[in-house]
Amino acid sequence: MHTALKVLTALIVTVGVFHSCSKDDASGSLSFPSSTLYFDAEGQTQTIAFSADNIGSITVSSTPSGWTAEADLSTLRMKVTAPAADEPGAERQGTIKLVGYVNGGKSVSADLFVAIAGSRDLASEQSNCYILSRPDTYYTFNALVRGEGREPLATASVEVIWQTAKNLIRYLELDGQGRASFFVGSGDGGALTEGNALVGAYDADGRLIWSWHLWVTDYDPSTQSQTYANGLTFMTRNLGAGANDNATREQILASYGLYYQWGRREPFVGPYAYDCASGKDADMYNGNNSRTYLSYVESSAETGTEAYALANPMSFILGVEESGYDWLYAAHSDDLWGGTAKTAADPCPKGWRVPDGDAFAGLTIADDLAAGVDAYRQSYGWHLTDGVVTAFYLGAGRRSALLGGIQNINTNEVPKPWVGCYWTSGTGSAALTSSGMYFTLDTEDALRSEMRPRTDFQRANGLQIRCVKDE
Repeated sequence: MHTALKVLTALIVTVGVFHSCSKDDASGSLSFPSSTLYFDAEGQTQTIAFSADNIGSITVSSTPSGWTAEADLSTLRMKVTAPAADEPGAERQGTIKLVGYVNGGKSVSADLFVAIAGSRDLASEQSNCYILSRPDTYYTFNALVRGEGREPLATASVEVIWQTAKNLIRYLELDGQGRASFFVGSGDGGALTEGNALVGAYDADGRLIWSWHLWVTDYDPSTQSQTYANGLTFMTRNLGAGANDNATREQILASYGLYYQWGRREPFVGPYAYDCASGKDADMYNGNNSRTYLSYVESSAETGTEAYALANPMSFILGVEESGYDWLYAAHSDDLWGGTAKTAADPCPKGWRVPDGDAFAGLTIADDLAAGVDAYRQSYGWHLTDGVVTAFYLGAGRRSALLGGIQNINTNEVPKPWVGCYWTSGTGSAALTSSGMYFTLDTEDALRSEMRPRTDFQRANGLQIRCVKDE
């Protein structure tokens, strides 16, 4: 997927402005017109401009180890030099603080985040979903067009709507050419911190006009996929998941992907706990790292529209009797994900799509059901086979069409522990339904456990997606 992308070594300088002055003293300001600065190589020097109002003197008060910065108030320029490649003890990331002094001894400051990083332009992967697989990398994409199409957007700003970890997406901004840019850092030992985020494009009036899913993962579907007996090539994990395994509780939790209402692009997070205890959602944070939460609204003439869904990506639209339990209230459509061709509303990354209605035909449970119920209570999924390949599918339940919360139970009298529900792009046999794969562990008799390659689901349900290659 990434072979055609140009990778550069870059230094990123990101600016935050802070003021500290009393109301009684003359105020001053110190700021930078651009929040990022690229360096092609370690040890390179470049200059960044800044503006200063009512500032009598300035000083660089701190720099990361190995970095140098010199500011000149007369020219309003700051020269920054990245550490050399062989400089011992040099930090790859840190903050440069520029301080300006106003009359009366008060001060204002501007902080610059600096990092040596790779650079990746995602323009060739224009999509509703981007896979971000490299730590310590500065990413850009075209924020002036919708998804994989070419319908223009009047984007005036971009923001992080939600992210599953603090600082997962850092320093998101829009440049003068309409490119959204952001930084993905690293965790302990330089490893990628995996998770998901939703970023939005806003017009000049502050209205949300589009959003993109950012899937931060070390998973590369171009090299980690399976071709089934029907000729379709599937990802080996769910859309948005960090794993596809049931060996431990941690791996089960990581294997939950995101949930989607049929025909919507906007993803909804998985559970907080591997067993969906209490129905609590995974933690979400906005761009300021403050907690944020989903909302649940009943479908109506106002809320049950594509326009409302676009403008309110954190609203799970509940089905009602009047809507036929579709999230769309009246303008129902079989074409949002319909057919075997990728649509504008498809949530999968470039080159992948929601599987068609018969994609799971021929799959059966590969696990030994004769082992009994107790052998599988904690397996949270089945290994499915078509005789050619075997793949694990997590029993991730669904988000209820009526309530919106995550439910992961079967229909036995003792209903625990899990079911699997996966969307296809196909329509159901009943009106206003769509088809999906369904399986469960029968907690009374494992031999009666079900696997249905195609069954009807009401469209307001939130199900998992296993993307198939678009070819």
